[in-house]
Amino acid sequence: MAARFDEIGALFLKRRKELGLTQRELGERVGVSKTEISKIENGRGITFATIEKLSKALDVRAEIELRPATAVDGDVVHYIVMSLGLFARRHGLTKREACNYLSRYRGLEFAIANYEAEHQLSLDECVDDMAAICHRNGGLVI
Repeated sequence: MAARFDEIGALFLKRRKELGLTQRELGERVGVSKTEISKIENGRGITFATIEKLSKALDVRAEIELRPATAVDGDVVHYIVMSLGLFARRHGLTKREACNYLSRYRGLEFAIANYEAEHQLSLDECVDDMAAICHRNGGLVI
């Protein structure tokens, strides 16, 4: 199942359209207004109870998976800290500002998820990649 609420809403929207239902029709099946269905499809107002009701109404099965957090290797942490520092220096930001920017626009997430490939590049190339990912996700070109 998707981890983000907007992705969950998009999945419900897709299924509703596959079944040829309007938001009003789905709302009637679930017992909520058309406006509430719109909010849910946009990732707002989603609860476990909502997921259960919509899943039944749309004849799908929702699964929630809880996994233990994986330990982060010290080498990954060191590499990310070094990349973060270079990113901050290059763009005239404090480390906190750089961390906030990279978190918001998924640059850190990218670097961690792709550590195996990224750490074989220079730190400059990693910073370039993080900046490109941030820009792709709505960040300003800084």
